[in-house]
Formats: sequence, C-alpha cells, structure tokens
Amino acid sequence: MKHRILAALLTGALLLSVLSVAASAAPAYQIGNPYAAVNWDAWKGYKTQLHCHTNVSDGEVPLNEQVEEHYRLGYDALCITDHMSLGVPWNQIPKTVPFMRLVKYSRTQMLPIAPLTDERRQEMLTGVGRDGQPMLEVTQGVELNGAVPSNSHLQGWFCDYGQGKIGVDGDYETPVKGVQAAGGLSSLNHIGDTSKADVSDDPLNFYQENPKWANKLSNIFIQYSALIGMDINSGEDTHTKYDSILYDQILQKVIPYGRTPWAFTYSDAHSPGQFDRAFTVHMMPELNLTALRKSMETGAFFSVARYARLEVDEDFVGQGAVPKVTRITVSEADAKITIDAQYADTIVWISDGKEIARGATLDIAANDAKIGCYVRAYLTGSGGILYVQPFTVLRAGQPLAKEPIPKVFDYSNVLRFLADAITFLSPKFTPQWFAWQLLTNFDPAVDLAWLTNLFR
Repeated sequence: MKHRILAALLTGALLLSVLSVAASAAPAYQIGNPYAAVNWDAWKGYKTQLHCHTNVSDGEVPLNEQVEEHYRLGYDALCITDHMSLGVPWNQIPKTVPFMRLVKYSRTQMLPIAPLTDERRQEMLTGVGRDGQPMLEVTQGVELNGAVPSNSHLQGWFCDYGQGKIGVDGDYETPVKGVQAAGGLSSLNHIGDTSKADVSDDPLNFYQENPKWANKLSNIFIQYSALIGMDINSGEDTHTKYDSILYDQILQKVIPYGRTPWAFTYSDAHSPGQFDRAFTVHMMPELNLTALRKSMETGAFFSVARYARLEVDEDFVGQGAVPKVTRITVSEADAKITIDAQYADTIVWISDGKEIARGATLDIAANDAKIGCYVRAYLTGSGGILYVQPFTVLRAGQPLAKEPIPKVFDYSNVLRFLADAITFLSPKFTPQWFAWQLLTNFDPAVDLAWLTNLFR
C-alpha cells in the first residue's frame, strides 16, 4: 500500500513538473505578424501604384501618358482609379461619366480619351525597354463617391461595382457594402479631405475631440471584411497630415474584434509631376493579380511616401532612395520584433498613437506598460517615410476586451435615406431618369457631332 501511495505521489510530482515546464515554455505574448508568410530570401518587393487619375474623370493627364510615366519610373504594377469609371485594359477606352469630367473641366478640357496602342500595351506587359521587367495591369479600379461636396472618397478594386455611381456625401458604408457584395476590396481615401482636421483650431487633438470619426469608420471596418484599410498619407500629405492619428484610434477599437486595417499610401496623381509622391511595396513570390490581392488582404506590404509632415517636418520632401525593409524577424519566445532595413536613418515604434521606442529591435516585454493591443513602426530617411503594417499583441491568458463602439448618426444617414427613397419611388423614363442619363452618358465629342449631322 505504501509503495502505491509513493508511486502516486511521484507520478503527481512528475506531472506537475512537466506542466510547470510547459507553462514556463509557453510564450508570454502572441504576436500577429502580417509578414509571417514572406520568404525574405526569395520574394521580391514590387513597387505599386493603387490610386491615380487620368482625364477619364478629373485628371489632367491623358490615359496613355499616365501609364507611360509609371512605366518610365519603374513601377511594377499600376491601377488607375478614376472617379465613377471602372478601369479597363490600357488599350481600351473606359466608359466615362461626362458629368464628372465636366465638373473638372479645368483639368480634363473634355478632350478625347487616348489609350495605349495594342502594340505598346503588349510591350509594357512583357517588359520591353526595361530589361524584361513587366508592369502588371490592374483593372477594375475606381474611386467611389465621386463628385460629392466634401470628398467622402473611398477605393474599389477587383470588382465591377462603381461605374457611374456618384454616391451620397458622407456615406462610406453603402459603397463598401456594394464592393463586398461584388467580391472586391476597398479602402478609405484621404479622410482629412472630409474631416478638415488640418484646418481645425487644434489639429493634433481633432480626432480625439471628435470621436465620431473613429466610431463611424470603426463600425464599418468591423461589419465589412472588404474594407481592408485606409489611406494615411497621400499626395503631398497636406490634408492627410493627421490621419495617422485617426488610424491609431481605429486600430485600438477594431483589433479586439478580430480586424486589423492596413495603412495605405497613394500618389493620387491628377497632374504631371505627381506620379511618385507615394506608393506601396508588395512582398510577393511572383508578379500577378492573385499575389497582389493576397498581399493587400494579408498586409504583406509597405506604404511609402515622399512627404511626412507629421512624422518628420512640415517642409520635408524625400529625395533619392526611400527606406527599404529587407527582413522582419518576430520571436514570440523572446518577445521581440526586429526590422532589417536600408536607406533608413530612424525606426520609430508606435502603440496607441504614442511613440514607445526607437531602434531596429522592439523588446515588447521591456515596453509592456506602453503597449496596447498592437505595435506598428515607421522608418524615415532622406528619401522619405516607410510605414510597416501593425503587429497585434496578445498577452497570455488576457483576452482583448471588445469595447462597445457607439453608432454614429449624422447628415449622411438622412441623405442616404432620401436618395434611396427617390430611387425606389421614381420608375425609369421619368424626367429625372432622362436628366440622369444626360448627365452620365452625354459625350459632347460624339453626341454634338451626331446632332449636327442630324439637322443638316
């Protein structure tokens, strides 16, 4: 009997010892790494422009010149995103919305659309003149909510939603819902253009004092998986200067719900000389649409800008080689994230909207008190700024609390209701319908010539 008791005690002690070792071996942190699948030794970073314009909608640059300039600048992928006009192959003429072109007549001059020739498009797709480096043609890009009074813009990719849709001022949810139903992806564009944070009395605290922005947009991120991120630095970063502050507020709200929005940067080029102001670099095993979409969805990309008015200086303009990440190493056992980079003078780590550390390696345990549910980094150098996507941080045995996010009811809800009511109550072939057809389909270059011939 004594032997049995002793054996049971020894077995129990051994079991406790094993459990103790296992518990001590378990990492104290779980780190969500958007670059986990990247093979740093084999994959390449592909320079991509996901948002720019031509004279198809409101740009000054003809379609063929926009494509040619990106090819000359060494871009690996290009998506043209005109307002209300879905992108098509570069040798085709997109379906225009004359009303949109007329609103921006000072840029478009309502000139005929000039696509690439079949031969030139094929040269670009095969890398002629660039040592075999092709440029990926990304069609079905569109900027939604075109021509609304306060620029409530957002992006559509990889679907056929958005042709001819003007949208409702302040309404982001309806377009995102439409993109999701069509199987595409979306992002929020230059929110500062709409919020006017940059011209407020206290820009640094604007989004904190106006929580409706974070609440409104966070609810859309949580509800729609097609909304994968937001633009935090576009163009010359004039109106987006404070949008990274809003971005950090949104991250704090939505990550506990299992969503991590990615940070995007775009040139938003409308005129000559604006092509290389900002872009994204996508880590991919090969250059094709499937790999590009996966990179966008998983966050395996970096966002780069020549301007960094908030992070660097109001007058800073990057020149030369931009910062480049060559490897990211995440060790849960050591609770460390290390970024290897080139052309970077400074690496800054951010959590909950505050700088928590500097340097190539972040020790999460040493900075635990300053870290919320995520950390992100940005790199600066003489060539510009590079944003690294957020890493989520979970503590062992401490699940994230889902804080209730208030619903926002504003003027856009009223406008949306009225627009839907008019659409429902007004059948086709009414005066309103004919007026809308005239606005969205009338093309002076074609229709005026037809009318002239008709009355000869």
